[in-house]
Amino acid sequence: MRKLYFEHIFLALFIFTTIASLPACETKTTKTTTKTIEVSDTEMESVDGPEPGNAEDGNAAVKTNTGLDIAGLHQADSVQILFFTDPFGKDSLRYTRFFKHYNTSAADVVQPILKNLDQLFLLRTEVMKCRSEGKIFFFKGKQELKTVYFNTQGASANPGDRSQQANSDCAYMYFIKDGGFYYFRIQPQTAALLQSLKTKAINPTATIN
Repeated sequence: MRKLYFEHIFLALFIFTTIASLPACETKTTKTTTKTIEVSDTEMESVDGPEPGNAEDGNAAVKTNTGLDIAGLHQADSVQILFFTDPFGKDSLRYTRFFKHYNTSAADVVQPILKNLDQLFLLRTEVMKCRSEGKIFFFKGKQELKTVYFNTQGASANPGDRSQQANSDCAYMYFIKDGGFYYFRIQPQTAALLQSLKTKAINPTATIN
């Protein structure tokens, strides 16, 4: 009877020792990081996609949206450019009523203007306290796509000047979407192009229905 009792004790000790010697189970924890983008009206912003990665794990790189994407202007093929007659005169309320216009579908005019919108933007909740020198209507065929406002004042007259000092605070292009004001620094070459077209603009003619 005592022999059987000791055999039970020995068996219990053997099982306890065996269990204690087993390696601890490893727990794998996947950490998920959430990136928050704060939209400010003081810095250039863009809409960012996931970080570059492997398409199989769902982290494939996504192209960063620029103003050209947001405005939906990739298919634009022509423009009508309005140059206000006296944009910086005393009349601060109705100066946009009087203008000359220049219409074209020439690629050497349309594409450089579109390129100026293919960049990061300044997203504001209210319009800047600057007057517009004119505005550009973009078209795809006869369909009007978007209106973009511009001001070339303060931009360098030298198309090759890309320095930060080449633009004043009011040298911009901007459009409105969903209550937001999307601003773009106007490039010197774009400003020079618009200034050259201003001399070719004509007065609007009345249409009779």
